[in-house]
Amino acid sequence: PVVYADGEVDRPTEATWPYLPFWSRGQLPKNKQGRLISTANARFRTEGQPFAPSYMSAWSKDIRVLVVVSWFYEFDSRVKPQIPYAVFPLNSPFWVMCGLGSWYTDHEGQRRLSVSIITVDPNEVLISVGHHRSPALLRSGEEAAQWLRGTKQQALDLVRPYPDESMAVEQVPMGIKIPGNEKIDLPDCLSRD
Repeated sequence: PVVYADGEVDRPTEATWPYLPFWSRGQLPKNKQGRLISTANARFRTEGQPFAPSYMSAWSKDIRVLVVVSWFYEFDSRVKPQIPYAVFPLNSPFWVMCGLGSWYTDHEGQRRLSVSIITVDPNEVLISVGHHRSPALLRSGEEAAQWLRGTKQQALDLVRPYPDESMAVEQVPMGIKIPGNEKIDLPDCLSRD
């Protein structure tokens, strides 16, 4: 689920992930050698253009989105096999991530939105479980509105690591990485009412 700005109206919709750049014509993008290009995460750059060229069209057209999640998971890449950790908010039932979007036409002729999550340097909580990046997480409704409708500079000011004291991690079963696998015993901290 995402929210995007449509004129003066904030519109919720279901989006495709990962991001499909306009030039990929609704397909997963490939490089000149025919290999898939990973477009799930748009890494924020502190020098030069704020994002890689694949995302600059969305950035220049202000196709900013809010990606809503209750938690996400990352792998501790320091160990083999890697260990998955759920990452969740301590002060809220969900998080709002900064994202960039791209409109495409699907195989049925429907106009759809695809998204990429913006990533930043990890905070100490994510570093503690061996991870090298973090989604750019917003901290309030005001920040969400600023991400959608603020100037480019106002939006970029929101792209920063999340406070350590508001984030927690918990190890989860390896089956978490199998798409569609719903037979996983999740820790109690992830099953909130």
